[in-house]
Amino acid sequence: MTSMVNDDDKKLRLYFKNKKGLSRYEFEEFLASARKIAVFNPDDKTWVAVPQKINELNRSELEATLHVLRRFSTLNEDQVREILLIHTSQREHVGSKDSLILTEFLQIRGSKEVLDKIIRDEKLSEFLEIKYGRIYLKSLVNLSVFTELLHKEHGIRLEHDPDLMTVKVSRKDAVLQIQFKVVDRTLSKILLDEGVLTYNIEKPILGPNNEYQGSELVTRTFRVSKWNWIEKTLVAPIALIDKYIAKLQSLGFKVETLIEEKPSFSLTLNKAFSLLPHQQEALELWMRRKRGTIAIFTRGGKSFIALEAIYRLRKPTLILVTTQELMTTWLDYLEKYLGLPRRFVGILGAGEQKIREITIATYTSAVKYIDHIKDKFELAIFDEAHHVPATTFKNVAIRLDSLYRLALSATPTRRDNNHNLLYELCGELLYTLSYEDLVRLKVVAPIEEYRSYFVQSEEEKLAKLVEILNTYPSAKTLVFTQYLKTAEKIYSSLRERGYKVVMITGETPTAKRELVFKDFLEGRANIIVSTTVLDEGITVPDAEIAVIFEGSGEVRQMIQRIGRVLGYQPGKTSKVFEIVNISDPHEKYAYIRRSWVRELYLFKGLDKYVRAVKNGKIDEIKSSYQRRLDTF
Repeated sequence: MTSMVNDDDKKLRLYFKNKKGLSRYEFEEFLASARKIAVFNPDDKTWVAVPQKINELNRSELEATLHVLRRFSTLNEDQVREILLIHTSQREHVGSKDSLILTEFLQIRGSKEVLDKIIRDEKLSEFLEIKYGRIYLKSLVNLSVFTELLHKEHGIRLEHDPDLMTVKVSRKDAVLQIQFKVVDRTLSKILLDEGVLTYNIEKPILGPNNEYQGSELVTRTFRVSKWNWIEKTLVAPIALIDKYIAKLQSLGFKVETLIEEKPSFSLTLNKAFSLLPHQQEALELWMRRKRGTIAIFTRGGKSFIALEAIYRLRKPTLILVTTQELMTTWLDYLEKYLGLPRRFVGILGAGEQKIREITIATYTSAVKYIDHIKDKFELAIFDEAHHVPATTFKNVAIRLDSLYRLALSATPTRRDNNHNLLYELCGELLYTLSYEDLVRLKVVAPIEEYRSYFVQSEEEKLAKLVEILNTYPSAKTLVFTQYLKTAEKIYSSLRERGYKVVMITGETPTAKRELVFKDFLEGRANIIVSTTVLDEGITVPDAEIAVIFEGSGEVRQMIQRIGRVLGYQPGKTSKVFEIVNISDPHEKYAYIRRSWVRELYLFKGLDKYVRAVKNGKIDEIKSSYQRRLDTF
């Protein structure tokens, strides 16, 4: 039996064994299949695949045999690919008139004189390799260049099946499937590399006393694409469809897209809003490809762009949110602005698992139930999209098979640079609108004062808060803390001093929260003390002053908190105050990490906007947004 194993076969390293634990029936099936393509080597008790046996089978018989062996033996995908390459290169020939024979893998044979000329040609030889006594083109990706050079240098026209360079792109089993006529090592590596995603982990740098001194980025990669060698098909996330199509076209392939849209939903929608000009502009850019990221600063009305997309597309839609509070906000929006009663909206989160044609899910619940939702929606809306690259949340964007993706964020740019992963999974950044632009558009109020106070103790900190409140006794003020204990302490201290103060924390029931907001709106209270619950997802009544009593180093938290006092009203300006206890290392470094937020608000010429708003002459000042429109 060993006599059939020659040197060429050994080079292939196509050795395999039966898996352990096979039943008698499974072992017999393994044995029958192994004998079809391999011989047994008693020296090391392995089976060795040999070209002679491989090529005795037709293609369908070989694929069926390999399917069995993948189940019952140690044969791996690389070995399967090699066996298919052997079968293809030896059996499937297409003739040409120039004494050359072209197989699916472009095996070139001919007279010795022709071969010698080609091998000696330095321009051509770099594209060739000799294998099993034959000459092959190294990769299909070189076909076009090689064919042109061959004709130019030697007058030989190499004709080939045009289908070799045609790929079919489809969606099946919630993934992208790209099918080829031929796959070689170079092509397979190029396309697998396209499916390698990169993200960064922010690693804190601690000083001798474990104080935070900054951070460094550690880069990680992971692969999301793989080959089905038997079917010559690349399997990848739908999220990467644009990336793969662009790559294939750059390699010279003709791409046939066979993906059909999911059916439209049957829901009746009644639109009760109109887009502002900047929202309309952003939407139209997105509609060109129905994929991409829109960055409009806080209070710029990003949600209405998403509502309009739902209304226009009328496709099954998944809305992804960060918190239960934001989920409630979206339920309100769908009912108020699209006329969709809550009973028709699916919910994943807050203890509910109900999937409907329009479903709202927290990112956390979407991760948990991804197998149930991955193939249900054609439009995915990623609210607060800067969260998408998070460790587990990115798996939702990867595994959803939604063709259409809309990512919304006030500030998608991340300190860890993982916004690049967001753009790769949800679509490139299409549209940005700054705080200055929103001021000019009368969408938000200008900030009249932005000041940071530095104190040495908690007592001094509380005293500074009281000083601010006394300076603006009638102003509607939001006081933000990081911890429940701090919020309770401030609330009690202010009540004892006679201030009209209320408190909202994560433990405040929705019904009581609504009563608190009502008291704030109607003037029975003018100060709200809160924890992080107001940072994201809750529609807060308009206020004029934000006091950051405690905060993290997260820039987005700071932006969200400031955004709570930027609601537009004629003649209104806003004020932002930070109180930082520099004797506390954690507070000190949190302040340093978020300190650059000031640059987003205190732009050049802000004082002119403030004066114009107070004087009712805001229209006299042009914003960068308006200047951009003027160039169209």
